[in-house]
Amino acid sequence: MPWVKLDDRFPSHRKIALLSDRAFRLHVSAICWSSENLTDGRIGDRELPLVAHIRGLKATAKQLEDAGLWDRTDDGWMIHDFLDYNPSREQILAERKKNAARQEKFRQRRNGKPVPPDGADAPETHDGDTNAARRRHDGDTTATGNRHEVQTEPQVNGFRNGVTNGVPSRPVPSPTPSMADLGGDGAASSQVDLDAYAPSPIEIDGFQLTDAMRRWALQTFGPTLDIDHATAQFVSHYRSTGTRRKSWPDAWQKWIRDDAKRAAERATRPQQGAFLVALPGGGQVPPRPSTTDARVQAALDLGRQMQAEHDAAQAAAHKEAQ
Repeated sequence: MPWVKLDDRFPSHRKIALLSDRAFRLHVSAICWSSENLTDGRIGDRELPLVAHIRGLKATAKQLEDAGLWDRTDDGWMIHDFLDYNPSREQILAERKKNAARQEKFRQRRNGKPVPPDGADAPETHDGDTNAARRRHDGDTTATGNRHEVQTEPQVNGFRNGVTNGVPSRPVPSPTPSMADLGGDGAASSQVDLDAYAPSPIEIDGFQLTDAMRRWALQTFGPTLDIDHATAQFVSHYRSTGTRRKSWPDAWQKWIRDDAKRAAERATRPQQGAFLVALPGGGQVPPRPSTTDARVQAALDLGRQMQAEHDAAQAAAHKEAQ
């Protein structure tokens, strides 16, 4: 269905601003009605009640005549300067015929049928049709159905109230960025690319390794535990999963405990080569101790030693106090 685009200065035009509410409604409705029914701005006496359902139609039409917006004809009215800002019936029917031919070629190509060359006969558009591919009844100007929409040219380009003393301004379309500018081939890929750079909950919450957390890890597991490496693994894990914890310090402590527990379990496993068969000539594959396991074991030994020294100091202080 044809569409109408009014200028943004339409209500403030000197001829429109002085209209009554009924006259304003009738004038806008007449523009839309004429564009829909391809009357080239003509409104017959019998058609006036179909344009708008308001009281005092003829008196309201007379107001539009007096304002210079409508011109009286023998059998009705003519919207002033309608064809200066709207394509004519002949132009719209010709455009519909071209669009119908283009759609028919597309369907034929999709179905694998031969496509006629340009200029071949296209599906006929009857002169009596006010909308393409639409069933209408005699006298029915508001029938609904499948409608072909003309999108190549607006019905009103910079339309300015149907009357003007100069050339109306035309709206400048805003450029639409392509998917290539956004770094993707479509809406889905572009959304994925943008989501990849969105901050994770652990980054939003601002988790950081504090001095108090370092002291806790040093007192619990000794100086040989690589706190920075374990913390980096902790942050990477929650950044990749995108999950959130109620207390990040508690979650971090649990991570460090589990990491130390796994290291201790690896330290208690049989060393590599313990179950290997001796080589001919008495040779044997030497065991390969894990550097990480050795550091964890040394940290545990140091922790036990520090705890023993602490207990001894406590006992000595208690004995002196007695």
